[in-house]
Amino acid sequence: MSRSRLQARVFPVSLVACAALIASGCGSEGYLKANDTSGQSDCGPDEIPYDGADNDCDPATPDDDLDGDGVGSTAMGGDDCDDADPAISGDEVPYDGLDNDCQPGTRDDDLDGDGHTSSATGGDDCNDANWNINPEAIEVCDGADNDCEGTTDGADATDAQTWYPDADHDTFGDADFPIEACTPPADYVRDQTDCDDVEAEVNPRATEVCNGYDDNCDGATDDVGCGGGYGGHRIDKDGDYYYALYNDKGFGILGSSDWFGSTDASSGPEGVTWNEDQTAFYYNDLGGNVWMQTEPFGNASTKVGNFGIGQSGGGVTLDGVYYVGDYYSGNIYGMDLSTGRVSLYASLGSTATKPYFGNNSMAIDADGTVYAASSAGIVAYTPTADATMLNSVSGLLSITAMDADNELYSLDNAGHVIHFDKSTGAVLGRITISTAPSTTWTMAVDANGDFVVNYWGQQRIFSHVDGSAVKTWDAASYYPGSSGYYWYVTF
Repeated sequence: MSRSRLQARVFPVSLVACAALIASGCGSEGYLKANDTSGQSDCGPDEIPYDGADNDCDPATPDDDLDGDGVGSTAMGGDDCDDADPAISGDEVPYDGLDNDCQPGTRDDDLDGDGHTSSATGGDDCNDANWNINPEAIEVCDGADNDCEGTTDGADATDAQTWYPDADHDTFGDADFPIEACTPPADYVRDQTDCDDVEAEVNPRATEVCNGYDDNCDGATDDVGCGGGYGGHRIDKDGDYYYALYNDKGFGILGSSDWFGSTDASSGPEGVTWNEDQTAFYYNDLGGNVWMQTEPFGNASTKVGNFGIGQSGGGVTLDGVYYVGDYYSGNIYGMDLSTGRVSLYASLGSTATKPYFGNNSMAIDADGTVYAASSAGIVAYTPTADATMLNSVSGLLSITAMDADNELYSLDNAGHVIHFDKSTGAVLGRITISTAPSTTWTMAVDANGDFVVNYWGQQRIFSHVDGSAVKTWDAASYYPGSSGYYWYVTF
Protein backbone atom coordinates (compact mmCIF):
# COMPACT_ATOMS: atom_id res chain seq x y z
CA MET A 1 0.00 0.00 0.00
CA SER A 2 1.28 3.47 -0.89
CA ARG A 3 2.05 6.15 1.70
CA SER A 4 -0.69 8.50 0.45
CA ARG A 5 -3.28 5.77 0.77
CA LEU A 6 -2.13 5.00 4.48
CA GLN A 7 -2.31 8.68 5.45
CA ALA A 8 -5.70 8.93 3.86
CA ARG A 9 -6.89 6.15 6.10
CA VAL A 10 -5.43 7.64 9.37
CA PHE A 11 -6.30 11.26 8.92
CA PRO A 12 -10.05 10.83 8.94
CA VAL A 13 -9.82 9.11 12.39
CA SER A 14 -7.80 12.02 13.87
CA LEU A 15 -10.31 14.52 12.63
CA VAL A 16 -13.10 12.57 14.17
CA ALA A 17 -11.32 12.39 17.57
CA CYS A 18 -10.54 16.06 17.50
CA ALA A 19 -14.02 16.94 16.64
CA ALA A 20 -15.15 14.99 19.69
CA LEU A 21 -12.67 16.75 22.00
CA ILE A 22 -13.57 20.20 20.67
CA ALA A 23 -17.18 19.45 21.19
CA SER A 24 -16.42 18.73 24.85
CA GLY A 25 -14.35 21.89 25.35
CA CYS A 26 -10.82 20.81 24.41
CA GLY A 27 -8.54 23.63 23.21
CA SER A 28 -5.82 23.61 20.65
CA GLU A 29 -3.25 22.41 23.43
CA GLY A 30 -5.25 19.20 23.91
CA TYR A 31 -6.48 20.22 27.48
CA LEU A 32 -9.92 20.88 28.78
CA LYS A 33 -10.81 24.55 28.91
CA ALA A 34 -12.40 25.95 32.01
CA ASN A 35 -16.08 26.57 31.92
CA ASP A 36 -16.28 30.25 32.25
CA THR A 37 -19.74 30.12 33.68
CA SER A 38 -18.75 27.61 36.42
CA GLY A 39 -15.37 29.21 37.28
CA GLN A 40 -13.56 25.88 36.90
CA SER A 41 -9.82 26.07 36.17
CA ASP A 42 -8.32 24.51 33.21
CA CYS A 43 -7.75 20.78 33.85
CA GLY A 44 -4.03 19.97 33.95
CA PRO A 45 -1.95 16.85 34.65
CA ASP A 46 -1.02 17.83 38.29
CA GLU A 47 -2.81 19.25 41.27
CA ILE A 48 -1.38 22.51 42.54
CA PRO A 49 -1.39 22.40 46.41
CA TYR A 50 -3.06 25.01 48.50
CA ASP A 51 -4.57 27.12 45.63
CA GLY A 52 -8.11 26.13 46.42
CA ALA A 53 -8.71 24.74 42.87
CA ASP A 54 -9.12 21.21 41.53
CA ASN A 55 -6.29 21.58 39.06
CA ASP A 56 -6.30 18.03 37.79
CA CYS A 57 -10.11 17.86 37.69
CA ASP A 58 -9.98 14.90 40.12
CA PRO A 59 -11.95 15.59 43.32
CA ALA A 60 -10.09 12.72 45.08
CA THR A 61 -6.73 14.48 44.81
CA PRO A 62 -6.17 16.49 48.04
CA ASP A 63 -5.44 20.16 47.73
CA ASP A 64 -4.71 20.99 51.44
CA ASP A 65 -4.18 17.58 53.16
CA LEU A 66 -1.39 16.17 51.11
CA ASP A 67 -0.32 13.56 53.69
CA GLY A 68 -3.84 12.21 54.01
CA ASP A 69 -3.90 12.34 57.84
CA GLY A 70 -7.33 13.93 57.84
CA VAL A 71 -6.06 17.31 59.09
CA GLY A 72 -5.73 20.25 56.70
CA SER A 73 -2.53 22.18 56.28
CA THR A 74 -1.92 25.34 58.25
CA ALA A 75 -1.30 26.96 54.83
CA MET A 76 -5.03 26.67 54.18
CA GLY A 77 -6.12 27.50 57.74
CA GLY A 78 -5.91 23.91 59.03
CA ASP A 79 -4.01 22.51 61.98
CA ASP A 80 -1.34 20.40 60.20
CA CYS A 81 2.02 22.14 60.32
CA ASP A 82 3.73 19.37 58.35
CA ASP A 83 1.43 18.27 55.54
CA ALA A 84 4.06 15.90 54.18
CA ASP A 85 4.09 13.61 57.30
CA PRO A 86 0.88 11.83 58.28
CA ALA A 87 2.29 11.32 61.80
CA ILE A 88 1.93 15.03 62.40
CA SER A 89 -1.67 15.97 62.92
CA GLY A 90 -3.91 17.57 65.50
CA ASP A 91 -2.99 15.55 68.63
CA GLU A 92 0.40 15.19 70.30
CA VAL A 93 1.74 11.62 70.46
CA PRO A 94 4.04 11.23 73.49
CA TYR A 95 7.61 10.02 73.13
CA ASP A 96 7.80 9.88 69.31
CA GLY A 97 10.16 12.83 69.01
CA LEU A 98 7.72 14.79 66.82
CA ASP A 99 5.68 17.93 67.37
CA ASN A 100 2.47 16.15 66.43
CA ASP A 101 0.07 18.90 67.44
CA CYS A 102 2.22 21.66 65.93
CA GLN A 103 2.44 23.33 69.34
CA PRO A 104 6.08 23.69 70.44
CA GLY A 105 4.90 24.20 74.00
CA THR A 106 3.26 20.78 74.18
CA ARG A 107 5.63 18.33 75.96
CA ASP A 108 6.62 15.24 74.08
CA ASP A 109 8.92 13.53 76.65
CA ASP A 110 8.35 15.39 79.98
CA LEU A 111 4.60 15.20 80.18
CA ASP A 112 4.38 16.01 83.90
CA GLY A 113 6.65 19.06 83.61
CA ASP A 114 8.91 18.11 86.51
CA GLY A 115 12.08 18.86 84.55
CA HIS A 116 12.98 15.21 83.99
CA THR A 117 12.39 13.41 80.70
CA SER A 118 10.72 10.05 80.65
CA SER A 119 12.67 6.85 81.02
CA ALA A 120 10.77 5.71 77.90
CA THR A 121 12.96 8.06 75.86
CA GLY A 122 16.19 7.45 77.78
CA GLY A 123 15.49 9.97 80.53
CA ASP A 124 15.48 9.42 84.33
CA ASP A 125 11.80 10.00 85.16
CA CYS A 126 10.22 6.66 86.14
CA ASN A 127 6.70 8.11 86.20
CA ASP A 128 6.13 10.86 83.61
CA ALA A 129 2.49 11.28 84.64
CA ASN A 130 3.25 12.53 88.18
CA TRP A 131 5.42 15.59 88.75
CA ASN A 132 5.98 14.46 92.38
CA ILE A 133 7.92 11.43 91.17
CA ASN A 134 11.42 12.03 89.80
CA PRO A 135 15.05 11.50 90.89
CA GLU A 136 15.00 14.74 92.91
CA ALA A 137 11.86 13.88 94.83
CA ILE A 138 11.90 12.81 98.50
CA GLU A 139 11.03 9.18 99.16
CA VAL A 140 7.99 8.79 101.42
CA CYS A 141 5.83 5.87 102.47
CA ASP A 142 3.01 6.14 99.92
CA GLY A 143 3.28 3.02 97.78
CA ALA A 144 5.32 4.74 95.04
CA ASP A 145 8.99 4.90 94.07
CA ASN A 146 9.16 8.65 94.58
CA ASP A 147 12.87 9.11 93.88
CA CYS A 148 13.06 6.61 91.00
CA GLU A 149 15.70 4.48 92.73
CA GLY A 150 13.90 1.27 91.86
CA THR A 151 12.50 0.69 95.37
CA THR A 152 8.95 1.41 96.44
CA ASP A 153 8.77 2.79 100.00
CA GLY A 154 12.45 2.12 100.63
CA ALA A 155 14.40 2.38 103.86
CA ASP A 156 15.37 5.96 102.93
CA ALA A 157 11.76 7.16 103.14
CA THR A 158 11.63 10.17 105.43
CA ASP A 159 8.67 8.77 107.34
CA ALA A 160 9.94 5.18 107.52
CA GLN A 161 9.79 3.63 110.98
CA THR A 162 12.36 1.61 112.91
CA TRP A 163 11.60 -2.10 113.33
CA TYR A 164 13.32 -4.72 115.46
CA PRO A 165 13.59 -8.49 114.95
CA ASP A 166 11.35 -10.74 117.02
CA ALA A 167 12.90 -14.13 116.42
CA ASP A 168 11.15 -15.82 119.35
CA HIS A 169 7.73 -14.35 118.44
CA ASP A 170 6.99 -12.98 121.90
CA THR A 171 6.07 -9.54 120.41
CA PHE A 172 9.22 -7.95 121.90
CA GLY A 173 12.10 -6.96 119.62
CA ASP A 174 15.91 -7.06 119.82
CA ALA A 175 17.35 -3.54 119.97
CA ASP A 176 20.72 -4.66 118.56
CA PHE A 177 19.45 -5.24 115.00
CA PRO A 178 17.15 -2.40 113.87
CA ILE A 179 16.04 -1.77 110.29
CA GLU A 180 14.14 1.11 108.67
CA ALA A 181 11.01 0.30 106.68
CA CYS A 182 7.57 1.70 105.84
CA THR A 183 5.82 -1.54 106.72
CA PRO A 184 7.01 -4.23 109.15
CA PRO A 185 8.97 -7.06 107.54
CA ALA A 186 8.09 -10.58 108.61
CA ASP A 187 9.09 -11.29 112.24
CA TYR A 188 9.82 -7.62 113.03
CA VAL A 189 8.07 -5.42 115.59
CA ARG A 190 8.23 -1.83 116.79
CA ASP A 191 9.27 -2.83 120.33
CA GLN A 192 12.96 -3.03 121.25
CA THR A 193 12.96 -4.18 124.87
CA ASP A 194 13.60 -7.94 124.57
CA CYS A 195 16.79 -8.92 126.39
CA ASP A 196 16.77 -12.47 124.96
CA ASP A 197 15.27 -12.87 121.50
CA VAL A 198 15.82 -16.62 121.50
CA GLU A 199 13.68 -17.49 124.53
CA ALA A 200 10.01 -16.52 124.19
CA GLU A 201 9.61 -16.86 127.96
CA VAL A 202 12.10 -14.04 128.50
CA ASN A 203 10.69 -10.55 127.86
CA PRO A 204 9.59 -7.46 129.81
CA ARG A 205 6.12 -8.95 130.31
CA ALA A 206 7.41 -12.22 131.80
CA THR A 207 7.29 -13.10 135.47
CA GLU A 208 10.66 -13.24 137.18
CA VAL A 209 11.34 -16.70 138.58
CA CYS A 210 14.28 -18.17 140.42
CA ASN A 211 16.15 -19.78 137.55
CA GLY A 212 19.38 -17.84 137.16
CA TYR A 213 18.03 -15.67 134.31
CA ASP A 214 16.72 -12.15 133.95
CA ASP A 215 13.27 -13.31 132.89
CA ASN A 216 11.57 -9.89 132.82
CA CYS A 217 14.47 -7.93 131.29
CA ASP A 218 14.75 -5.51 134.19
CA GLY A 219 18.53 -5.92 134.36
CA ALA A 220 18.47 -8.10 137.47
CA THR A 221 18.99 -11.85 137.43
CA ASP A 222 16.56 -13.38 139.92
CA ASP A 223 14.99 -10.52 141.85
CA VAL A 224 15.55 -10.07 145.56
CA GLY A 225 14.14 -13.07 147.40
CA CYS A 226 15.07 -15.63 144.77
CA GLY A 227 18.42 -16.54 146.23
CA GLY A 228 20.45 -19.30 144.69
CA GLY A 229 23.34 -17.05 143.65
CA TYR A 230 26.68 -18.43 144.87
CA GLY A 231 24.83 -21.57 145.98
CA GLY A 232 23.32 -19.71 148.91
CA HIS A 233 26.80 -19.27 150.42
CA ARG A 234 28.34 -15.82 150.02
CA ILE A 235 31.14 -14.60 152.30
CA ASP A 236 32.43 -11.51 150.46
CA LYS A 237 30.93 -8.04 150.13
CA ASP A 238 32.55 -4.86 148.78
CA GLY A 239 35.98 -6.52 148.82
CA ASP A 240 35.76 -7.76 152.42
CA TYR A 241 35.67 -11.46 153.29
CA TYR A 242 33.80 -12.59 156.41
CA TYR A 243 34.60 -15.58 158.63
CA ALA A 244 33.89 -17.17 162.02
CA LEU A 245 35.81 -19.32 164.52
CA TYR A 246 34.74 -22.84 165.32
CA ASN A 247 35.42 -22.50 169.08
CA ASP A 248 34.36 -18.88 169.51
CA LYS A 249 31.32 -16.68 169.04
CA GLY A 250 30.52 -13.96 166.55
CA PHE A 251 32.28 -13.24 163.27
CA GLY A 252 34.90 -10.97 161.72
CA ILE A 253 36.57 -9.79 158.51
CA LEU A 254 39.59 -11.67 157.14
CA GLY A 255 42.77 -9.65 157.58
CA SER A 256 41.13 -7.25 160.04
CA SER A 257 40.97 -7.07 163.83
CA ASP A 258 37.29 -6.09 163.61
CA TRP A 259 35.04 -8.53 165.44
CA PHE A 260 31.24 -8.59 165.76
CA GLY A 261 28.80 -10.50 167.94
CA SER A 262 31.25 -10.96 170.78
CA THR A 263 28.42 -11.01 173.33
CA ASP A 264 26.37 -13.65 171.48
CA ALA A 265 25.42 -16.66 173.59
CA SER A 266 26.65 -18.97 170.87
CA SER A 267 28.60 -22.20 171.22
CA GLY A 268 30.93 -21.88 168.26
CA PRO A 269 30.00 -21.10 164.64
CA GLU A 270 29.80 -23.83 162.00
CA GLY A 271 29.08 -21.68 158.94
CA VAL A 272 28.50 -18.10 157.82
CA THR A 273 26.79 -16.46 154.86
CA TRP A 274 25.17 -13.29 153.61
CA ASN A 275 21.57 -13.52 152.50
CA GLU A 276 20.70 -13.16 148.81
CA ASP A 277 20.68 -9.37 148.57
CA GLN A 278 23.45 -8.99 151.16
CA THR A 279 21.33 -6.97 153.57
CA ALA A 280 21.77 -9.39 156.47
CA PHE A 281 24.61 -11.64 157.70
CA TYR A 282 23.93 -15.04 159.35
CA TYR A 283 25.87 -17.74 161.12
CA ASN A 284 24.91 -21.05 162.72
CA ASP A 285 26.64 -22.61 165.72
CA LEU A 286 27.33 -25.96 167.33
CA GLY A 287 24.18 -25.69 169.44
CA GLY A 288 21.94 -25.47 166.36
CA ASN A 289 21.28 -21.72 166.77
CA VAL A 290 21.08 -19.25 163.89
CA TRP A 291 22.27 -15.67 164.53
CA MET A 292 21.82 -12.56 162.42
CA GLN A 293 23.13 -8.99 162.14
CA THR A 294 22.58 -6.13 159.73
CA GLU A 295 25.03 -3.32 159.02
CA PRO A 296 26.45 -1.49 160.81
CA PHE A 297 27.57 -4.55 162.75
CA GLY A 298 27.93 -4.50 166.52
CA ASN A 299 28.71 -6.68 169.52
CA ALA A 300 25.33 -8.37 169.69
CA SER A 301 23.57 -10.52 167.11
CA THR A 302 19.90 -11.43 167.00
CA LYS A 303 19.02 -15.07 167.53
CA VAL A 304 16.64 -16.22 164.79
CA GLY A 305 15.91 -19.70 166.11
CA ASN A 306 17.26 -23.15 166.93
CA PHE A 307 17.24 -26.24 164.72
CA GLY A 308 17.04 -28.58 167.70
CA ILE A 309 19.08 -31.29 165.94
CA GLY A 310 22.47 -30.95 167.59
CA GLN A 311 25.60 -30.50 165.50
CA SER A 312 24.96 -29.34 161.96
CA GLY A 313 26.90 -27.66 159.20
CA GLY A 314 26.55 -25.98 155.87
CA GLY A 315 24.76 -22.72 156.40
CA VAL A 316 23.18 -21.57 153.09
CA THR A 317 20.17 -19.36 152.36
CA LEU A 318 17.48 -19.45 149.68
CA ASP A 319 14.28 -17.41 149.54
CA GLY A 320 14.33 -16.45 153.20
CA VAL A 321 15.15 -19.92 154.52
CA TYR A 322 18.42 -20.96 156.20
CA TYR A 323 19.51 -24.55 155.46
CA VAL A 324 21.92 -26.86 157.31
CA GLY A 325 22.87 -30.51 157.10
CA ASP A 326 22.41 -32.78 160.12
CA TYR A 327 25.76 -34.24 161.17
CA TYR A 328 24.15 -37.45 162.46
CA SER A 329 21.31 -38.26 160.04
CA GLY A 330 22.58 -36.67 156.86
CA ASN A 331 19.19 -34.99 156.35
CA ILE A 332 18.70 -31.34 155.31
CA TYR A 333 16.64 -28.99 157.50
CA GLY A 334 15.40 -25.47 156.80
CA MET A 335 14.59 -22.58 159.12
CA ASP A 336 12.21 -19.80 158.09
CA LEU A 337 14.23 -16.66 158.82
CA SER A 338 11.11 -14.59 159.48
CA THR A 339 9.56 -16.95 162.05
CA GLY A 340 12.33 -19.32 163.18
CA ARG A 341 10.16 -22.30 162.27
CA VAL A 342 12.14 -25.46 161.41
CA SER A 343 11.11 -28.27 159.04
CA LEU A 344 12.68 -31.27 157.32
CA TYR A 345 13.63 -30.24 153.81
CA ALA A 346 15.18 -33.36 152.25
CA SER A 347 16.16 -36.81 153.47
CA LEU A 348 19.36 -38.75 152.87
CA GLY A 349 17.46 -41.97 152.24
CA SER A 350 19.10 -45.36 151.99
CA THR A 351 21.08 -45.28 148.76
CA ALA A 352 23.24 -42.15 148.96
CA THR A 353 26.49 -41.93 150.94
CA LYS A 354 26.18 -39.56 153.91
CA PRO A 355 28.21 -36.37 153.54
CA TYR A 356 30.18 -34.97 156.46
CA PHE A 357 28.05 -32.15 157.86
CA GLY A 358 30.37 -30.53 160.34
CA ASN A 359 31.78 -27.10 159.72
CA ASN A 360 31.84 -27.90 156.00
CA SER A 361 30.34 -26.06 153.02
CA MET A 362 27.38 -27.15 150.95
CA ALA A 363 25.47 -25.44 148.11
CA ILE A 364 21.85 -24.96 147.12
CA ASP A 365 20.76 -24.32 143.53
CA ALA A 366 18.11 -21.82 142.43
CA ASP A 367 15.71 -24.72 141.86
CA GLY A 368 16.13 -25.84 145.48
CA THR A 369 18.49 -28.78 144.90
CA VAL A 370 21.08 -29.11 147.69
CA TYR A 371 24.55 -30.42 146.81
CA ALA A 372 27.05 -31.86 149.29
CA ALA A 373 30.23 -33.90 148.88
CA SER A 374 30.73 -37.38 150.33
CA SER A 375 33.58 -39.86 150.19
CA ALA A 376 31.86 -41.53 147.24
CA GLY A 377 30.98 -38.47 145.20
CA ILE A 378 28.46 -35.62 144.97
CA VAL A 379 25.13 -36.13 146.73
CA ALA A 380 22.03 -34.34 145.38
CA TYR A 381 19.07 -33.59 147.69
CA THR A 382 15.66 -32.65 146.34
CA PRO A 383 12.58 -31.83 148.43
CA THR A 384 10.10 -34.66 149.15
CA ALA A 385 12.51 -37.29 147.79
CA ASP A 386 15.46 -39.29 149.05
CA ALA A 387 18.93 -38.07 148.13
CA THR A 388 20.74 -39.61 145.16
CA MET A 389 24.36 -39.96 144.13
CA LEU A 390 24.97 -37.47 141.31
CA ASN A 391 28.22 -39.20 140.37
CA SER A 392 30.95 -41.46 141.65
CA VAL A 393 34.10 -39.45 142.28
CA SER A 394 36.53 -40.43 145.01
CA GLY A 395 38.86 -38.21 146.97
CA LEU A 396 36.47 -35.27 147.36
CA LEU A 397 36.70 -33.15 150.47
CA SER A 398 33.47 -32.30 152.32
CA ILE A 399 33.09 -29.18 150.17
CA THR A 400 30.71 -27.95 147.49
CA ALA A 401 30.33 -24.36 146.26
CA MET A 402 28.61 -22.42 143.48
CA ASP A 403 29.51 -19.26 141.63
CA ALA A 404 27.16 -16.42 140.70
CA ASP A 405 25.96 -18.40 137.68
CA ASN A 406 25.09 -21.39 139.89
CA GLU A 407 27.86 -23.53 138.43
CA LEU A 408 28.81 -26.37 140.79
CA TYR A 409 32.35 -26.97 142.13
CA SER A 410 34.09 -29.19 144.64
CA LEU A 411 37.67 -29.68 145.84
CA ASP A 412 39.59 -32.97 146.05
CA ASN A 413 42.49 -33.94 148.28
CA ALA A 414 44.95 -33.62 145.39
CA GLY A 415 44.31 -29.89 145.07
CA HIS A 416 41.92 -29.91 142.11
CA VAL A 417 38.93 -27.59 141.99
CA ILE A 418 36.50 -29.65 139.90
CA HIS A 419 33.65 -28.20 137.84
CA PHE A 420 30.62 -30.53 137.69
CA ASP A 421 27.53 -30.68 135.51
CA LYS A 422 24.61 -30.34 137.94
CA SER A 423 22.33 -32.57 135.87
CA THR A 424 24.61 -35.47 135.03
CA GLY A 425 27.47 -35.15 137.51
CA ALA A 426 29.97 -35.20 134.65
CA VAL A 427 33.29 -33.43 135.13
CA LEU A 428 33.28 -30.29 132.97
CA GLY A 429 36.79 -29.18 133.89
CA ARG A 430 39.30 -28.84 136.68
CA ILE A 431 41.92 -26.39 137.93
CA THR A 432 44.89 -27.31 140.08
CA ILE A 433 45.33 -24.83 142.90
CA SER A 434 48.85 -23.88 143.89
CA THR A 435 48.51 -25.12 147.48
CA ALA A 436 47.28 -28.67 148.00
CA PRO A 437 44.83 -29.07 150.88
CA SER A 438 45.80 -30.56 154.21
CA THR A 439 42.88 -30.07 156.55
CA THR A 440 40.37 -28.06 154.56
CA TRP A 441 36.90 -27.38 155.84
CA THR A 442 35.22 -24.86 153.61
CA MET A 443 35.35 -23.21 150.18
CA ALA A 444 33.42 -20.29 148.72
CA VAL A 445 33.39 -18.46 145.38
CA ASP A 446 33.79 -14.68 145.42
CA ALA A 447 32.47 -11.91 143.17
CA ASN A 448 35.41 -12.40 140.80
CA GLY A 449 34.66 -16.10 140.38
CA ASP A 450 37.82 -17.00 142.34
CA PHE A 451 37.92 -19.75 144.95
CA VAL A 452 38.32 -18.84 148.62
CA VAL A 453 39.70 -21.85 150.52
CA ASN A 454 40.16 -22.23 154.28
CA TYR A 455 43.16 -24.11 155.70
CA TRP A 456 44.14 -24.59 159.33
CA GLY A 457 45.00 -21.07 160.42
CA GLN A 458 45.31 -19.72 156.88
CA GLN A 459 42.97 -18.64 154.08
CA ARG A 460 43.80 -18.24 150.41
CA ILE A 461 42.11 -17.04 147.25
CA PHE A 462 42.96 -19.01 144.10
CA SER A 463 42.43 -17.72 140.57
CA HIS A 464 39.64 -19.39 138.65
CA VAL A 465 41.78 -18.96 135.53
CA ASP A 466 45.01 -20.78 136.42
CA GLY A 467 44.72 -21.77 140.08
CA SER A 468 47.45 -19.46 141.28
CA ALA A 469 47.16 -17.91 144.74
CA VAL A 470 46.11 -14.29 144.41
CA LYS A 471 45.74 -13.53 148.13
CA THR A 472 46.71 -15.13 151.46
CA TRP A 473 45.65 -14.36 155.02
CA ASP A 474 47.35 -15.72 158.15
CA ALA A 475 44.77 -15.70 160.93
CA ALA A 476 47.46 -15.74 163.61
CA SER A 477 48.48 -12.23 162.55
CA TYR A 478 45.08 -10.55 162.87
CA TYR A 479 42.66 -12.61 164.95
CA PRO A 480 41.95 -10.62 168.15
CA GLY A 481 40.80 -13.50 170.37
CA SER A 482 42.49 -16.01 172.64
CA SER A 483 45.71 -17.73 171.60
CA GLY A 484 45.22 -20.79 169.44
CA TYR A 485 41.68 -20.07 168.28
CA TYR A 486 42.88 -18.89 164.89
CA TRP A 487 43.37 -22.52 163.83
CA TYR A 488 39.59 -22.95 163.72
CA VAL A 489 38.64 -20.39 161.08
CA THR A 490 35.56 -21.39 159.14
CA PHE A 491 33.17 -19.90 156.62
